[in-house]
Amino acid sequence: MSTLIYLYILFVFVIAGCNNADTEIKEVNLQGLNNNIKTFVDKIKNSNGLYLYSPVGDKQYLIVNYSNVLQGEEAKFLDSIKAQILDQTLIINIEELGTHDYTDKRLENIRIFNLGKVREYEKIQIFKNGKETAFDIVGG
Repeated sequence: MSTLIYLYILFVFVIAGCNNADTEIKEVNLQGLNNNIKTFVDKIKNSNGLYLYSPVGDKQYLIVNYSNVLQGEEAKFLDSIKAQILDQTLIINIEELGTHDYTDKRLENIRIFNLGKVREYEKIQIFKNGKETAFDIVGG
């Protein structure tokens, strides 16, 4: 009897753990993606921000663009990105830093991350440096 109770408790913890699981966001190369996303990226390449490319029934992509900076302004860059699924919500945490050294090797152009398919979660919350933010544009 105690073995049955132990297995039930273990099952509950496994289910609860799956509901709050870290998920891996994989960075992808634009050249390996289809023409639709390439067209979307081409439209937003001159504006810094966070973008969501979300075609119906297909993979979603987070696009982070910090490639544009005016001389004398601080250049932003993506320091880290983490995600987890909690209660059917994909929570993305982005840490953004800045520099006035335009030769800093951490400065990169547009970065694209595969978020998987929508059926894995119902909504997305995105945080930048601990503050909730919104996507600048959602397309697809």
